[in-house]
Amino acid sequence: MRAIEQESIGLCICIDALNNIVNHSLVELREVKQFPGEYKVNFYDSVHRELFLLRVLDFVKESSDHGLTGVKGSCLNVLEHACKSACFNSENSIEHLKTAVNSLSEWLNYRSSMTFWLPDLNINAKLNVSRLELLHISGNYSKHNLSRLTGVSKSIHKMLGDNGYEVSLESIPFAIDYFCEHLNDNYFIYYFSWLTELLNNIRWAIYDYLYPAFLEFGIKKSEYHFTYSFPKEIDNETKEKWFWGMMNGVLQKPYLKRFEAAHYLKCESSLEWDENR
Repeated sequence: MRAIEQESIGLCICIDALNNIVNHSLVELREVKQFPGEYKVNFYDSVHRELFLLRVLDFVKESSDHGLTGVKGSCLNVLEHACKSACFNSENSIEHLKTAVNSLSEWLNYRSSMTFWLPDLNINAKLNVSRLELLHISGNYSKHNLSRLTGVSKSIHKMLGDNGYEVSLESIPFAIDYFCEHLNDNYFIYYFSWLTELLNNIRWAIYDYLYPAFLEFGIKKSEYHFTYSFPKEIDNETKEKWFWGMMNGVLQKPYLKRFEAAHYLKCESSLEWDENR
């Protein structure tokens, strides 16, 4: 497929994935009264919180079909590729998307030291880990029951081993609940607002990037109905449908407004506090 066709398919998939993460049915934005213009993200219940983590994990880790998008990797990898192909770039409209994608990647790969008390292992573990490693564990914990958590057990076992804690793999399942309780009820509770801002920034950056193409190819038939012309490189019905879906993602606009998470939720969680500093 041509680059413009693969980019259209990839962006259409990414728009749909982001719409399923940053929306009002899953998260609630609340302005912080003490700091006007800053917001905190809340969830309606623990089920919505777990679903959010699961969908974010899929967005940043789940591989797509290489034949469909030209990229063997996650939606985040698809967006990184789109920043390079930039088939719809107009007056540097791609720049905002590059910045937003890089910001999320840097956030996920950031490493910090934190402490986990694991009573069943009798370990007060001090670990140096990335946010992506923790998201992988927490998201998969939300997805599977204990009997299917072999992968999570191996991840925690390796994490402990890499930081100097030698425990048997068979003992790890007894510590999973404590480990993930630290993550779900502490670590990610603290960082949810910032993470949501980063994801919402990507959704808006896709909108900004594609809006000039929407003006070029969108044909308004009525107040609520658009049809589209197509770039000459998109020349069959199936690929036209993908392009149409991508353009509808511009017509629809992102669900959440642009917002900035509260500054005090961008420091460090209590798991990262170092009493010796």
